Amino acid sequence: MSGDCHSLARLIDGYLLAVSALKDDGSLFACTYLAALPPQASFDALCRALEIAPDGLRLQPIATVVCSGALCTPRQWLIERLCPISEADRAPLDARLYDGFERELAELLGKEPHWYQLVSSGQRRLAGQLGAIWSVFVFGTECHAYAMHCSWDN
Repeated sequence: MSGDCHSLARLIDGYLLAVSALKDDGSLFACTYLAALPPQASFDALCRALEIAPDGLRLQPIATVVCSGALCTPRQWLIERLCPISEADRAPLDARLYDGFERELAELLGKEPHWYQLVSSGQRRLAGQLGAIWSVFVFGTECHAYAMHCSWDN
């Protein structure tokens, strides 16, 4: 089954690569298969995949994350442009792009995924490892967890 999970991560990664090209604002996305664990139990696997120490970090259900920034949710990362190239590019991408992504994920996973976000206590600087502006989301079902790394560097 893990071979299928890695293939699924590559498929999602390809979709995210296409979104990055559409946005054309310097945003980068990556999807990685973490483990045969529920998302909330995949923190150690996430830290290994990102090659970061777990100190001062935790996974939090996405609905409970308080965010004050430009891009805080997967939806915002996928459809809002952070640094548009021109005035014509200031408009966000069509929201149907994210809606289609959600539907595709539910179909590929066999059910709606649970979402978590990597949050920092603020005591660590992770820009060198994760990007100048970054968010890391963990999603999946009761059986498998995936990471979605969103970043932007000027």
